[in-house]
Amino acid sequence: MAVNVNNAFVGTPPIDGGVYFNAPAGTALPEEATAALDEKFKDHGAVGPDGFTVAPQRTSNTEKMFGGSDYIDIQTEYTEEISITLLEDDNDAVIETSFGGENYKKTEATDSDGVKRTIFHTERQLPIKSHVIKAVSGEKSKTYVIPRGRVSTVEKSADVHSASTKTTLTIKAFKSPVKEHNGAFVIEYRDSGVPNTAAGSELSSTG
Repeated sequence: MAVNVNNAFVGTPPIDGGVYFNAPAGTALPEEATAALDEKFKDHGAVGPDGFTVAPQRTSNTEKMFGGSDYIDIQTEYTEEISITLLEDDNDAVIETSFGGENYKKTEATDSDGVKRTIFHTERQLPIKSHVIKAVSGEKSKTYVIPRGRVSTVEKSADVHSASTKTTLTIKAFKSPVKEHNGAFVIEYRDSGVPNTAAGSELSSTG
């Protein structure tokens, strides 16, 4: 089989820079890679150089038969997690996603004071939300939609003079309850970005 480099995808941020977004569960979801997002989805700003990882994982056990040979493998679990590092420490969406919206208070700047933020670090579990992650490769677009997912781990890097403070999230995806989603944990939309111009030209020349 011949190698086709055009099948490669080298992920980069979309031209507007928006990579990771989330919104309350139940928000209208995009249904194609280039669809505009509902205004409830909040942009989390710059992402670290490692991009993001969408990691489906299957585990199974293999039963043996008399004599020791394999008889059948039984899938015992399917999970899917997404990891991403966010760079903007003072981004409102990053703070709310990391600690919970009810644990974040912000007072805008005045003539005498700057912006004031108060963040309560509590043990309360973070809510299930809808999540969207985007990347492009040249003309190609790729969008991952997580209809129901919860931020399960939050890791803050050190406050140190030699690097900016970063937040690494792990999002655990849950099975979508929507029938049209086929029981998916994550829905991946792709768009080549290249229309069939040859067919279009042929139609116009015969029209």
